[in-house]
Amino acid sequence: MVRHRKTDVSQGNTMEQYTTAVPTPLSVIRVAGSDGGQSGLLPVEELSQAEILAAIQGARVALEGKIETVAVEVNLFRADLRKVSDRVKVAEGSIVELQAEVGTLRKQMAQAGSTVGRLEARLEDAEGRSRLNNIRLLGFPERSGETMVKAFVEYWIRDVLQPVGLSRVFLVERAH
Repeated sequence: MVRHRKTDVSQGNTMEQYTTAVPTPLSVIRVAGSDGGQSGLLPVEELSQAEILAAIQGARVALEGKIETVAVEVNLFRADLRKVSDRVKVAEGSIVELQAEVGTLRKQMAQAGSTVGRLEARLEDAEGRSRLNNIRLLGFPERSGETMVKAFVEYWIRDVLQPVGLSRVFLVERAH
């Protein structure tokens, strides 16, 4: 391993770089056959310049084929990524719409809850007031006015009690 010290004069920084010598075996080279396969290892000394160029050309053709395969795979991944991206955009749009709708529904539910509370209070008040208008008559023998209870009660109030200040025209809504 060799150590070099490099100084950047403009910045005043010192930086150490490490380099490692990589041994390159130039004593043998793989030579591609005419069919594109490997024909074997040959010592470099026995190869002519044309054979070395042919070996380089064969390696270049093999690398171009592999690069082309990788490029096709990358393009397929890009197409798949575009499809996924489009689906994610549609899903995001749907989520935003649903969030807005949920917010609206929450507001409507709160308003409905307060309306129900007010209506329950009014109903309870109306029920209480209706009880205040009821008259309960006790002490009548069983089966008095059995067939026409309502008419019997009207007659009894008007003619028997003869209440002072009560209009002669009054109404009994129900009797039982």
